[in-house]
Amino acid sequence: MRRRQSCKVVLIGRNILLREGISQILHAADFQIAVSASSTDEVTSTLQAHQQLLFVIIHSTGEFDAAMKHIGFVREHYPDARVAIVSDHYRPDELIAAYKAGASGYFVDVNSCDAFIKSIELVTMGETVFPPAFLSFVLDSGFDREPQLQPAIEERSNLLVAAEERIAPHLSPRERAILSYLIEGNSNKCIARKIDIAEATVKVHVKAILRKIRVQNRTQAAIWGMNNGSLVRVSNGHALPLSIDREPTLSLVSSDRGRHEIGAAEPD
Repeated sequence: MRRRQSCKVVLIGRNILLREGISQILHAADFQIAVSASSTDEVTSTLQAHQQLLFVIIHSTGEFDAAMKHIGFVREHYPDARVAIVSDHYRPDELIAAYKAGASGYFVDVNSCDAFIKSIELVTMGETVFPPAFLSFVLDSGFDREPQLQPAIEERSNLLVAAEERIAPHLSPRERAILSYLIEGNSNKCIARKIDIAEATVKVHVKAILRKIRVQNRTQAAIWGMNNGSLVRVSNGHALPLSIDREPTLSLVSSDRGRHEIGAAEPD
């Protein structure tokens, strides 16, 4: 039995079917849904400001002004809460505005439930997860949030690239196979047994994978792999247990509150 997530979720969105779908996904991952409402106007005073809260705001085309209003409400009444946006489209100006307003996550066309859950877990643990163009904008323009909302992204080295198409071809077939086993949650010892190599050799490959895809730990590598399944597939018969046909995506993960990462230890 999985441990219940400590963060309570508040779902906000006009589309009740989308809210219900996301609610079921999060509930299956042991998140507690505290409130599900069409607007922050319906959020009651029963939510305590000191609770660990995650507001998931769902918005569709033409509803961004309402989404910004919801973010403003959260920042005013629940300043310590995390905010994630789930959208059915991508517009750079909206993404930038959401970040400046205080959003910690922005998700468009999520590949799989597992990738979504792992990304949401990162957001609840103090990380910031955004898509590709935002990374380029931050690095190229040096843009910051307003001072009171500025996260700890003062150095480019603090930005963890979770996927980048031009890097993927540099993974060898063996590294792609090992990455697919990491996604399945296998230990180094188990991987070594499955592909008949020494455990020390697996460890070397894992470190090389982390370096090449520019992530810091096995969990982030697994998220990278789930978001880029078509790039990780290999010709030796082993493939990811995911069907991903979309273009590879890039996500940004940066630390807002120090390094509170899932599985941040060195590879075994």
